[in-house]
Amino acid sequence: MKLQQLLGEAPLKAILFDLDGTLVDSVPDLAAAMDASLIHCGYPGAGEERVRTWVGNGAAKLVERALDWAESTSQRSGPPVPHGVLLDAFYLAYAEDSSSRSQLFPGVIAALEYWQQAGIKLACVTNKPERFTHPILAEFGLQSLLPVVVGGDTLAQRKPDPAPLLHACERLGVAAGNTVMVGDSSNDIDAAHAAGMPAACVSYGYNHGAPIAEAGADLLVDDFGSLR
Repeated sequence: MKLQQLLGEAPLKAILFDLDGTLVDSVPDLAAAMDASLIHCGYPGAGEERVRTWVGNGAAKLVERALDWAESTSQRSGPPVPHGVLLDAFYLAYAEDSSSRSQLFPGVIAALEYWQQAGIKLACVTNKPERFTHPILAEFGLQSLLPVVVGGDTLAQRKPDPAPLLHACERLGVAAGNTVMVGDSSNDIDAAHAAGMPAACVSYGYNHGAPIAEAGADLLVDDFGSLR
């Protein structure tokens, strides 16, 4: 098993997974909500391709990037819309539909079932707020496979801080030295290394538009299933 090799002689007992860009291609729904909120505030929609380069640091950062872009390109008159106003509009739009356009990446279910059957404990550690994370996990049948969820608002800290990863380990009853983080961004890598665990990354994710190959992952794969 590739993930076991990252730990050397220490047995693999748990795997932590990022959500957006790792398990689920959620950008289509994020982009739809972002465009709806931009238009609601008098700006043009940004489009899915552009939003895809903004994802990876949570909703507040996504909205910050969208607002910076909108203000720099829009012909809208008047003062800039406050960040909090656009963020609230985004949350309302995303709450209405966070999964109808999204898709699981290939190989996710089979790999998660494989690890679960092997007795390895699994958890989701994401910067997405819990109120959005749980419905998406339920929509794609991942709740039973990922019984522990640490969202972006579970603690005061979020990735790249190691606290969410260490909190997940505590809830799973495993040590960080027996755990691997699987994600798609530098946030996942930095959080894992700060927590004392290796990080495996998928190359197809978001990483806010930057090349993940340059981020220092301990393992980089092109498809989720090859992590097994």
